[in-house]
Amino acid sequence: MNNRIAGFDGLRAIAVLMVFIQHRLFGDIGEIGHLGVWIFFALSGFLIIGILSAQRTRIEQNGSRFGAELKRFLFRRTLRIFPVYYLMLVVMCALMAFGMASPELASGMPFHFAYLSNFWIGSVLHYWPGRYSHLWSLAIEEQFYLVFAPLLLLVAARWHRAVCLVIVAVGLLSLLAMRAAHWQDVTVYTHPLTNFWLLALGGMGGLMIAGKESRLRNMLGHGMTLFVLSLCLLGFCATASTWSQLDNPLAFTTVNALYGVAIAALVCSIACCRNAVVIGLLETGWLVNLGRISYGFYLYHNLIPDLTRNRHAMAFFGGTVPMWAHVAGIVASFLISLTMAMLSWRLIEAPILRLKTRRAQADTTSRIAPQTAPPFVARNERALRKESAASDAT
Repeated sequence: MNNRIAGFDGLRAIAVLMVFIQHRLFGDIGEIGHLGVWIFFALSGFLIIGILSAQRTRIEQNGSRFGAELKRFLFRRTLRIFPVYYLMLVVMCALMAFGMASPELASGMPFHFAYLSNFWIGSVLHYWPGRYSHLWSLAIEEQFYLVFAPLLLLVAARWHRAVCLVIVAVGLLSLLAMRAAHWQDVTVYTHPLTNFWLLALGGMGGLMIAGKESRLRNMLGHGMTLFVLSLCLLGFCATASTWSQLDNPLAFTTVNALYGVAIAALVCSIACCRNAVVIGLLETGWLVNLGRISYGFYLYHNLIPDLTRNRHAMAFFGGTVPMWAHVAGIVASFLISLTMAMLSWRLIEAPILRLKTRRAQADTTSRIAPQTAPPFVARNERALRKESAASDAT
């Protein structure tokens, strides 16, 4: 966790493009957006649980305290996630107040401000609310942080894999029970328990490949393994419309479990991939740049009005909007979303990350006695600074 993992920014970019395409084509191409969101979950679990495990190890080895490490983790998460999220909500509320945005979904704002969008969608509305529907996944991640950060910081690091395994088991059993009870699809889809397990699975995978000489790491590092996993995921995604309608709850849960394992394995495979061609593709400049600003892109993209699927476009084209106009509209909405994400990164997110890094360096320096620190302490200080910079990027 001390260095940036090559390929992860490219994977983030691919995942956010999947979600964007799904939303712009209104589900006409299957469940590619679902795959993108689950990749984000597994990736977040891989990184966040790795960071929490490192923090717990620090508590055990260096005498740090639980309260200090929990405060450190929540402070970092708050500065990384809250500023642009709440700025977006405040702007949308202002636009509604001035009649520049539809007020029909204003009742959901208290849920969005409390990071409970998934409950609003799944348990109050029972349908997808258009422009705000994508906020459910951000709520899932925040809920995971609040519940499991204290748990993992309290439990000994050697038990973290077991804790993750329990979360996975509880999640899959919950999915089985909800399906057997015939809960509405949108409620099952957005429930915390049916999503937490994938974050835990990604984290468990990260802990399992942590050893440099791990046999699992060597197997997952082969380019052929990554290729096979990619084919499996394409197969799951392409047939989602079929297996998602399975009447047998056990069969449905089993397929979801296999799907999740394949996603988590893909994330781990990229983390330890030794294939220069694959990593080179994922480290392509534009993919890396999009991956770096993917949080802002995801946050803003669904709020951009569709430029061709509306009554004004239909009236302009005499009732039927041609395909070229739909494509142009998708490209235009992508460019607008990209521009907003770039401005958000440069003006808000990146400056905040720099502030976090400076504070982490100051905290580290304050723990080192001035002028008398021996060489090995100085090396540890540099390592902690590298870790701080790496965790900021997540």
